[in-house]
Amino acid sequence: MTPLRVGISGASRGAGFIFAIRSTVGRAELHAVHDPIAENRERFAAEYEVPHRAESFEELVDRCDIVIVASPQQYHAPQSAYALQHGRHVLSEVPAVVSAEQANTLLAAARQSGAVYMLSENYCYTRENLIVAGMSKAHLFGDLYYGESEYVHEMKPYHTDLAGNPTWRYHWQVGRNAHTYPTHSLGPLLDWFDDRITAISCVGTGRHTDPEHAIDDAVLLTARTQKGALLKTRLDLLSNRPGLLDFYAVQGTGGAYEAARAKGQSPRVYLEGTTKHDTWDSLDTYAADFLPKRYAVPPEGVGHWGADAWPFLDFLEAVEKASTPPLDLYRALEMSLPTIASEQSMAQNGAWIHVPDPRTMTAGIGINPGRNAPLD
Repeated sequence: MTPLRVGISGASRGAGFIFAIRSTVGRAELHAVHDPIAENRERFAAEYEVPHRAESFEELVDRCDIVIVASPQQYHAPQSAYALQHGRHVLSEVPAVVSAEQANTLLAAARQSGAVYMLSENYCYTRENLIVAGMSKAHLFGDLYYGESEYVHEMKPYHTDLAGNPTWRYHWQVGRNAHTYPTHSLGPLLDWFDDRITAISCVGTGRHTDPEHAIDDAVLLTARTQKGALLKTRLDLLSNRPGLLDFYAVQGTGGAYEAARAKGQSPRVYLEGTTKHDTWDSLDTYAADFLPKRYAVPPEGVGHWGADAWPFLDFLEAVEKASTPPLDLYRALEMSLPTIASEQSMAQNGAWIHVPDPRTMTAGIGINPGRNAPLD
């Protein structure tokens, strides 16, 4: 087989996919890179021995079979849609969309394309989260009815460049008063609960630490799911404190899980009837039984605790088999649409706002049944 040609859009975050691509010898190869800043794409191409430097996104699409969209987040949906419209398979960085208009654009393109689309939400693939996913699917926690998560990451140095000019993060992550970065928090929870969000309420603390930005210091999103569960997630990109990038907790009728909150702590589990009363077990106790073997050993050098490899490898397998990937278009929108509703909720002092089911959104349905009929 001729290896599939991979193109990366975005020379900064795009480097996170290098080790995963290199681990697929004979299946896929890095063929081209695009970045609007010529210096960035030249440096990337030289460091990673990329044969082609694409001066435009259109040129990148022309040269490749697979496009990894690792651009700033406002470009994820339009670049993904363009690539899908031209028959290219797309692995998109998070979030999938930043507006309702983009959601419709992406839906229309994906429904009308024969190519595979997947969201590269790496937090669904961390070791701890994979173990909890296995345990929840085995119903060890019973019926899940409450979950929470926190993404606390002081990012002030990233909001301007060295010359003091605003970066994309200044506008798209802290320039709106909303839960602007939802998928790291919601992705694992929605996977464990096997559910989607139907309504959200979002409130904030007000602006204290860096009040030039539109976003409140801490934003708290509360969500109801289709199955009746309650979820709570905190986003904080400004507060002066150490980070807490991957905290999760769930409660079910049969037990509970809590991630570590600080160095020296360990993820812990309580299972009714198994764990000694009023104590916790280490999550590692369950790793042998519930960490899938395919995810046990990531390729060497992979970032985000080894999790960066698995989205690309699962996506590549879906492309090769012409199958539905784990984090497909609809799951991507289920993780991303709450951010749009959150902006409206915050503007209305925490009012509960409906979150649409992307399967019932009509963009791109066309006049004949598509491959996902009767959805399209």
